[in-house]
Amino acid sequence: MRKLTRARCRNLWSSVAMLIGITVPASHIAFAQSAPPATNVGHGAKIADGGRGVPLAPDQKMELALKITQPFTVVAVGDLLEFQPFAMTNDPRTAGLVKRMREADITVGDFENEIYDFDNFGHAGGNLATKEVADDWVRMGIDIVSRANNKPTRAPGIWENFRQVERVGITHVGVARSLPEARMARYVATPKGLVGEIGVSADGGLDACCSGGQIVIVTPAQLEAVRAIRDSILSRRSEVEVPVADPVPEPAGSLSVFGVTFRLPGVDAPAPKATGAEAVYREVPPGPQDAYKNSLHVTLYQGVTAAQMATLREIARDSGHGDLHAFGTRFRIMDQPGEHSFDMNPADLKDILVQVRTAKQASDLLILNAHWHQNRYDFQAYSHDHFPADFEIAFAHAAVDQGVDVFVAQGVHTIKGVEIYHGKPIFYGVSNFVFQSALMPQGKGKLPPVPGRAETGEAGPAPQLAAGAEAAPEVPQDGIVGEHERQGFWQLKANLEALLVESVFNEGRLKEVRLHPIDLGQTPRPGSQVGVPRIPEMKVAKKILDEVVEYSKPFGTHIVIENGVGIIRL
Repeated sequence: MRKLTRARCRNLWSSVAMLIGITVPASHIAFAQSAPPATNVGHGAKIADGGRGVPLAPDQKMELALKITQPFTVVAVGDLLEFQPFAMTNDPRTAGLVKRMREADITVGDFENEIYDFDNFGHAGGNLATKEVADDWVRMGIDIVSRANNKPTRAPGIWENFRQVERVGITHVGVARSLPEARMARYVATPKGLVGEIGVSADGGLDACCSGGQIVIVTPAQLEAVRAIRDSILSRRSEVEVPVADPVPEPAGSLSVFGVTFRLPGVDAPAPKATGAEAVYREVPPGPQDAYKNSLHVTLYQGVTAAQMATLREIARDSGHGDLHAFGTRFRIMDQPGEHSFDMNPADLKDILVQVRTAKQASDLLILNAHWHQNRYDFQAYSHDHFPADFEIAFAHAAVDQGVDVFVAQGVHTIKGVEIYHGKPIFYGVSNFVFQSALMPQGKGKLPPVPGRAETGEAGPAPQLAAGAEAAPEVPQDGIVGEHERQGFWQLKANLEALLVESVFNEGRLKEVRLHPIDLGQTPRPGSQVGVPRIPEMKVAKKILDEVVEYSKPFGTHIVIENGVGIIRL
């Protein structure tokens, strides 16, 4: 190959220029003949500024702080148990709430129903909502929803749910195709900064008095001692708003408590079944196409007195001390019988907090949505507590310590208190924002089999009725009864009130919290309107806010009520 000398390059360039019709000035040709060859030798040894633009180890106090300095409002609402749209209403009681949601910088809620396109998706399910409900959420201004709750993560339905909210531009968090992805935050960009959210579901520990289970043979004296323990728990039912129902009758010589059936020798009868909530929400391993949920697993400890613990140790033939693990149940000495204590799974807790910290480093404002149903008491009906369990406080504090700016929870279908912790709001329970319980469809079609469960064809257990709850009316055998005539076990007044909460930030810190009470049916309504959120009349608003004030007292939260709104000023 001939060497490309400078003269040959000059001749080639002249030839190319002639071919394409370019006239090359003689001065350019002369410059090309005299210019030295380009070289980088001797350059780059000097750097204008050798310092780092970003430190190798950034200041974590700054990284975990709120980074949005402009005025910024976060609106959070609770469970979205919506089955038919309503947000386009001209009723000012509902339109006023929708207006607040739309005007916020970011609005979040909990994805509690099943949204399907019935014309193009044939899967069965429960809590079924038409696809237009997703469009309704957009009308409300909802930006992010958490699916980390006690609703199914089974395929193919879960992916249809996500297709519908993605179709309308809503971001979903808390459930994904792998556990690491489910634990991660997802983000929404706003004009004022990047907002992240993580969704977490507290799973386990739903047992309540007085379910049965493993059969344990005892002596007559031990059976009477266990009966005294159970009766000491049931004697406290008057302490709570919605207590458990009376125990299921059992044959002589048999007694169930703590999910254990204690029996005298020779008694032959089936043990009472587990409580409805524990059975319905029992976890099963996901199948290959199923989704994974960001779960914080908790272990329930049944509280007993020291004397009662001695009785249980004798039956278990355990000579140890401290907590007792026996009969498939865990016991812990507490001040009074019937208390609940929960331990968080340490691996879950660490993984979640790592992702919380990571998400805050990557975002300007971070929200955590928690979904929990655990009660503090064994004598309290499922999902009716107004105060957080011990682990809920510990988890909320740990999340804020790792960078969460707004912690909002729901699940329990009642209102809980508000805490301001290190300048950040913790809403322990905002209840249901939409609760169309009188429209809740019954399950339709045949569901796919659940891995690890036999197909018996039997309906699952119904949630445990609270003490004094009304059973469905008797219907003639040949009577025609609509599905919604038998609904209503969640229609206590405590279940038909909620909060829309506004967290107002400015100059990088929380300035004010506004608690807007919501009436979901405090006074009689037609079934088609039950659970549609409305601004309550002043008398009802004061009642709801007075309750929030009471529930917030353990945290020292100062709430003033002005014009039907609860205000926390910092």
